[in-house]
Amino acid sequence: EADYKVAKEKCNDKGGNVKDVCVKEAEAAMKSAKADAKASKKMGEARKDAAEDKRDAEYSVAKEKCDALAGAAKDGCIADAKARYKK
Repeated sequence: EADYKVAKEKCNDKGGNVKDVCVKEAEAAMKSAKADAKASKKMGEARKDAAEDKRDAEYSVAKEKCDALAGAAKDGCIADAKARYKK
């Protein structure tokens, strides 16, 4: 928005249609920057969700492998899996 305000101020030095075009270009640049920021935020959230899904799947596999064990070995295996996958 700060860049938009600066660009709009520069447009004030112009007149007529040239000024109108200048203002429209400044508005378009601002909208584009906002859209890019919004997309970046969504991509970051998607990466976080994907990493969490991957960790959950890997934890499920590790836990399943522990089921083949018994007693203290199984308990240790599950504890290790929980620590490794932050569960």
